[in-house]
Amino acid sequence: MSHPTSLSAAQSTTPAMTPSLTDGVVDSRFFATKKISVLLDDTNYLLWRQQNPEFARFEQQDSALASWLLSSVSSVVLPHLIGMDTSAQIWNAIVNLYGSKTTSRLMFYRRALHSQRKGNLSMREFLVKVKRFCDNLTSCGEVISDHEHVTAILNSLPPEYESVIMIITASSIPYNAQGVTTMLLVTPV
Repeated sequence: MSHPTSLSAAQSTTPAMTPSLTDGVVDSRFFATKKISVLLDDTNYLLWRQQNPEFARFEQQDSALASWLLSSVSSVVLPHLIGMDTSAQIWNAIVNLYGSKTTSRLMFYRRALHSQRKGNLSMREFLVKVKRFCDNLTSCGEVISDHEHVTAILNSLPPEYESVIMIITASSIPYNAQGVTTMLLVTPV
């Protein structure tokens, strides 16, 4: 088998690589690709290593991106990322930790959404908490309808909000989550 020794020959035999995203996971093979015009052998390592100055720039950019990713996570997440060398490795670890659509995670968020109680929380804190569970379900790929969001809010309110609940449920025009949120924030109880 003959090997290309010129840049144009190497480019013509090297398939175009594009980053592959599947559920947020980056194919790290893309980031390790260099176009090779000189084949490595026992005598030409230095020449072979210097042939692509763009790769050095890529390594700098990847290092900056990796640093940014590491600085954007909490100290609780950081131990899960120790030993990761590239931004692709860090990103994939984060996706695996938080982006997976596991049944247990979905069940936890759905149960938490429907078992919320306002309790001693302020109305704003309570509504933010319900919204956070809806957002967590959405991030796992579950579609939370406005109707389900509103139902979760109304079912979680204490008896002193019964008059507000009656107004919302008796309306001929259904309230959306934003409308219910606004009404609850401006209604003194």
